Amino acid sequence: MNARLRPNQLKPGEVALSKNGRMNDDGTWQPRKGLNTLFGSITTGEDAIRLPYIILSASRSSNVVTAVLDETPSLSFIVGDNITIDGLNFTGNDPNGTFALASVNFNTRTITYASTGANEVFTTVGSSQRYGDIDIDWSDMTEPWISYNPIGRTSVASMGNSITTTINYVVTVASRLSNVVTLTLQDTPASEFVVGGTVHVDDIDASINGSHTITAINTSAKTITFADTGADVTFTVKSPNVGDTSVASTTENFTLNDDAVNAVYGSAVFSDATSENDDFIFSASNNLCIIIRLKDSKLYKCRYEQGGETVDAPCGMTQGFDKMFIFRTRKTTLSASPVLNRVQISEATQSGQTITVTTESNHNRLVGDFVTLTRLGNWEYNPNDCYQVATVPSSTQLTVTMTQSQTKEFNVSGAQVEYFEDFAKVANGAYTAPVYLTDSSSASVSGVVTMDVSSHGLAVGDRLTIHTSQSAIYDSFIGSEVVVTSVPTANQFTFNIGVKDDSNHSLTVSRPLALGKGFIHQPAAPFGEFHQRRLWVPYQYTSATAPTDRSIRDELVASDILDSDTFDEIGNQFRISSGKSDFIVGIKGFTQDSVVVFNRKSIHLMTGVSGSLADVKTTMVTDEVGSSARKSIVQVANQILFLSDQGIYSVDFIDEYNLRGTGTPISETIQPFIDRINQDFAHLSVGVYFNNRYWLALPLDSSVGIADGNKLNTILVYNFINQGFESIDTVDSEDFAIRDLLVAREGSQNALYLTTEEGGVHKVDAIEGNDLVLEQVGQELSNEPGHKVISQLTTRQYDADSLDRKTFSRAELQLKSSDVNPSNGNIQFIAEDPDSVSETNTLSSLLGNELDTAEDTSVRLRVNKRGFGIQADFQPTNGRPYVRSTRVDARLSDRSTTSVQ
Repeated sequence: MNARLRPNQLKPGEVALSKNGRMNDDGTWQPRKGLNTLFGSITTGEDAIRLPYIILSASRSSNVVTAVLDETPSLSFIVGDNITIDGLNFTGNDPNGTFALASVNFNTRTITYASTGANEVFTTVGSSQRYGDIDIDWSDMTEPWISYNPIGRTSVASMGNSITTTINYVVTVASRLSNVVTLTLQDTPASEFVVGGTVHVDDIDASINGSHTITAINTSAKTITFADTGADVTFTVKSPNVGDTSVASTTENFTLNDDAVNAVYGSAVFSDATSENDDFIFSASNNLCIIIRLKDSKLYKCRYEQGGETVDAPCGMTQGFDKMFIFRTRKTTLSASPVLNRVQISEATQSGQTITVTTESNHNRLVGDFVTLTRLGNWEYNPNDCYQVATVPSSTQLTVTMTQSQTKEFNVSGAQVEYFEDFAKVANGAYTAPVYLTDSSSASVSGVVTMDVSSHGLAVGDRLTIHTSQSAIYDSFIGSEVVVTSVPTANQFTFNIGVKDDSNHSLTVSRPLALGKGFIHQPAAPFGEFHQRRLWVPYQYTSATAPTDRSIRDELVASDILDSDTFDEIGNQFRISSGKSDFIVGIKGFTQDSVVVFNRKSIHLMTGVSGSLADVKTTMVTDEVGSSARKSIVQVANQILFLSDQGIYSVDFIDEYNLRGTGTPISETIQPFIDRINQDFAHLSVGVYFNNRYWLALPLDSSVGIADGNKLNTILVYNFINQGFESIDTVDSEDFAIRDLLVAREGSQNALYLTTEEGGVHKVDAIEGNDLVLEQVGQELSNEPGHKVISQLTTRQYDADSLDRKTFSRAELQLKSSDVNPSNGNIQFIAEDPDSVSETNTLSSLLGNELDTAEDTSVRLRVNKRGFGIQADFQPTNGRPYVRSTRVDARLSDRSTTSVQ
């Protein structure tokens, strides 16, 4: 395709426009195949809110506050991180506010933090009075309103620096009559309760607990009603005791919505080295990592730090050192060992919405973890899906909640519980080396592990890593981090972990030991590149627990060999452009001894990276062009292709140490489309090499300068066999936004996939017919016809090698239907000077019917147009017909007919 030159200057075999088409090896043109959805949209538009924990009791002693929570705290409670306390009533110094968490005990559900003040037992609250009921003028308040009369707020603790407010009302009476539930409240419902709004019911009865739409409110009677189908009954409500109260809450109630996915910010392929056929696509949303197994579209999920971390901007993702990494720019990188864990199911039943699963061995799952149930049989509603664990009665039993209700005893032959471990932060803070602590006769009782190690030097809250053990119960926890929960003596300590009871087995854990200057942990970075057994990252942010900006954008730092947690900031740090007004955009490892660094305005070659980095040499390749999009940088044989401000360029390796840039962009022939790139979003562009083609997703404006291309909406396809661009691919939907292009295995064959900002996973050139893509939550594939693939071929202009005016009398097109569907399409001819367009002819009208499957034809038709030159335009409307050739007959004035093909 050549859109830069005048159409009459094109060579035979070149076309003026190819939209959603493919140039086959035999020289024919054909509409592309449709996209197929493996997994639809996962975004919901809802907010994901961190869950606060209700405080049952709290007291201060020796300037330390101890609080008992109503539930076992999640692993997001990390010693040293900030915790926010609200709703404690006090007489002396205020215990509410944000503090550093000093300790957490998962067995006793207690947390501690430092708070200066006299010893005091605080009053926790859980009633339903609001600040408007406080007997003090608003203007006279000098403290938070809760300090004056704190009834009406729930005493809570939440990780982080803030807590969402809630309005809880004590329920004194609850009943259902004629499928209507009436709640009588202790206090008059406030204006936040509205008919048509939502009321959240808790601690009354399982049949009505949850969210409902309000149908009526009676402020005099202090009642709220909502519809609920069921038998007439008067429910038993709990007495209004603190921490044990039946409540109705406004929609501001605390929630943790693990399905509230706002956006997908990055994707990557994980290839399981232990399986020839298992490739997975990992997609990082704001609060969950969504995982799709390609061979069967099976869904998995995992969290970030057990729900304690988020991804809030486009991120880099890659697999290396047997880990999956999520690079979050200003935040500490997340990593996980992406091994699919499998546990055999011995029994599985469902009663109502609750599925109870019994496993043959320890499932190692906790409440809130995700599991995927597979191969369960004998069901009315398919239970094989991904769930969040609701309860864990024992180490071999768990329950999950299904949307549909049924009563079944499932067939469990071959059934399994499958899951991936959650992501966790990579090592951060002051650099440490491990010190090993070994107990030859450790013991575990009810999930509490006790180790006897002489002069261990540990304190409550210290972090340890499980290293080795003689007992198989720790096998799945090797490498896992635990937190010291108690230190009875200088020679004994305990920590909590989900293992069965055991004793008299050797166990080794490691603790970090601080080192001096020179070594650092992995810095926070926007991306990383694995090359020569090292991880290379931009050194823009520190590796502190709360990373800070170094205000340097042209430095790289490399890890130690096979160690992504250790970086030498003295020996392995490189300043690429000497502080000039330039910054690193991307890194690409090339040959055994070279790394190419793409800056925004320049390209640099680093050589000598295969061993020690002491003799690395950096050479500037060019300062005339750089890369504008990291993910556009793709290696193909001895070339590296990339997007710049001026178009798509390539650099070639002449030999192992010499890199040469091209003087003109390879996109020169499609410059009108390059001019439409919205430069404000060009940095999101992503490229990949597959099937002898370079695919590049771009944000194209509808026309030059309009600036409406704010997402990746177009794919340019460069064919290396034809040495040119063969198509401009789009999907006929304004909502379709590409996030990444990925090459992965589905079974034993590689294929090209794209992920979307909404979380969809789609296979490219996959099916005959329409693009089956789902952009909205709740769409069902079976109910969606998909989007039509709108393809178009416009030939070069035929001018009979003459500047004279001509009469174009007849034309001929040689076509063939595909082996799958019959074909139809619209044929037009576009004349120039004078400009005119022929009437549209359909293939079916010329043939008398559509061109049958696998049939070929030579279509002859009259044109009767005068002008300097003429082009044929073919737009298929059905099937995927091959266009083999076109022919136009032209007659010059007072001359014989000249045939032009």
